[in-house]
Amino acid sequence: MSPKEITKVDMTNEVFKEPIEVIKQLSDNLDLKYTKVIQTYVMEDRRLNLSLEHQGSSYFKGKVVWIGNKKDDTEGSIFCVDTKDELKQINPNAENTEKVILDIKKELIRVKTVSKTKCSVCGKNIEIFDELTGCPICEAKAHKDHLIDWVRMKHSCPVCKKSLNVSSTGVIFID
Repeated sequence: MSPKEITKVDMTNEVFKEPIEVIKQLSDNLDLKYTKVIQTYVMEDRRLNLSLEHQGSSYFKGKVVWIGNKKDDTEGSIFCVDTKDELKQINPNAENTEKVILDIKKELIRVKTVSKTKCSVCGKNIEIFDELTGCPICEAKAHKDHLIDWVRMKHSCPVCKKSLNVSSTGVIFID
């Protein structure tokens, strides 16, 4: 291997954007086969691995099943990972992810996690497996279910106290 051969690629910015950006980066560096279904990219051979690391220690590993859009139409990508025991969705974002590195030789996406934000409702850290949402006015972050429940009960933001409501589909909006 020549000293100039690149074996690791920073994919953090692509992961925080749209799934197509992640697929472009993967396709530029690996010979992956996938099928596009709407805005989701299903891996055909499931040889791409994903691991989560915190402070240098790996705590989660699995095979990438698909890469898709977030359900609430916010920017960013979701990874569905097969651990052999279960399918788990990974939701990397600026609040819970320090860096995303593609190790080309190992065909591995290494996600370095960090808890930067606490839920404005329960006060616990927002982790990479958690669905995140925010107040449309002050952008206070919270676990999605917690903020939706709060707004349904109190009809306001837990931080800015402005009037909010929740649609029948679970979207928080300004009342």
